[in-house]
This record gives sequence, C-alpha cells and structure tokens, in this order.
Amino acid sequence: MVEPGAVVWFTGVPASGKSTVATLVEEKLRAMGCLVENLDADEVRQNLSPNLGFTPEARDENTKRLAWMGKILSRNGVHVLIAAVAPMRYYRDRAREWCPRFVEVFTTAPFEVCKERDPKGLYARGERGEINDIAGWHQPYEEPENPEVVLPTHELDLETCANMVIAKLRELGYLSCDGGCGCGCDDGYTAEEQAKVEERLKDLGYM
Repeated sequence: MVEPGAVVWFTGVPASGKSTVATLVEEKLRAMGCLVENLDADEVRQNLSPNLGFTPEARDENTKRLAWMGKILSRNGVHVLIAAVAPMRYYRDRAREWCPRFVEVFTTAPFEVCKERDPKGLYARGERGEINDIAGWHQPYEEPENPEVVLPTHELDLETCANMVIAKLRELGYLSCDGGCGCGCDDGYTAEEQAKVEERLKDLGYM
C-alpha cells in the first residue's frame, strides 16, 4: 500500500514569500528522495485554466482545482506543494477537508516589505491604477486562524523557513525518512535550532 503524501498549502498576500519558500522545500524533499510536485497557482492557472479571471467565483474555482489535484496526487504518495494566495479561509478549509495530510503554511511580511519586493510587478501596477484586485490591499485576505507553520519572511532567512516546513512534516509523521539514513535529510534543522526559532517567533508574537 502506498503511503500518502502531504499537501502543503503556502498562503499569504502577494510577495510574502510563498513561491520562494515552496521552491526550496521542493528541492529539499527531492534531495531526500521524496516524490514531490510543486503546484504554483499562477502556473496552474496559466496552463489549465487560462480563461479563469479573478472574480470571487473564479478564485473559488481555481482553488478548488488546486485542492483536487493535491488530493489525487497525495493519495498516490506524492508530496504536493501549493503556493496560492487563496484569500478566503474557506478555500483552504475545503482543501484541508479533502486532503487528510494537510499542512497550512502562512507566509507573512509587512505590506511595505511586500510592496518593495514585488517580483511580479503587481504592487507597481496597483500604484498606477492598472489593477485593483490585490488580496490584502484592494481585496480582503483572511489570515489563517491556526496554521501549522507561520513564517515571518521578513524576519527569517529562506533556509530557516524551508527547514521549519520540513521539521513540521517530520513532526506530524508525514516524512518516513527521519535522518541518519545517509540521504541527506538530516543536514538541516536540529532540535536546538528549532527551539531558538520558536523562541524568536514567540518574542515577535507569532506563537
């Protein structure tokens, strides 16, 4: 019987670090010998749903399709990483209901930091009045109430963020490889490092 994979949903406003962290987690899982797919919402939308817009109904449909893909891939042993804003909580709650091994990762940074990063130029376009549908600015963004992982990406470096996700997967028993096997999976996060990061997050009010 195939051991199910996990579905890791990275949520946060644009430029909060979702795709960047997901990409490094993907690299780490592949290095560990895991089956993994990284479903970036923008790429999935472009290739499978190019006609979907950004109305509430279209966002609902897009997140439903992402959750469904996560469900069918994970039940066949694939760890699925989904980087998608998914601004409404019920989008993510639906995915959690469908995917037994669901991990919600909340990437967060102050508005000004996201605006400065702006890798896709969304905030610049918003400033010019070309678009008015950015979640967390023009449109609502409902923060997760009880995410498994909180990543203040303006406070933590990328390596630490990715290792925190891997550590949570191990803690939840979703990674069969737990170190000491020679595959490289024990190169990252130690218990001491995790304790330091958790203490720092408590100081910042994220835990």
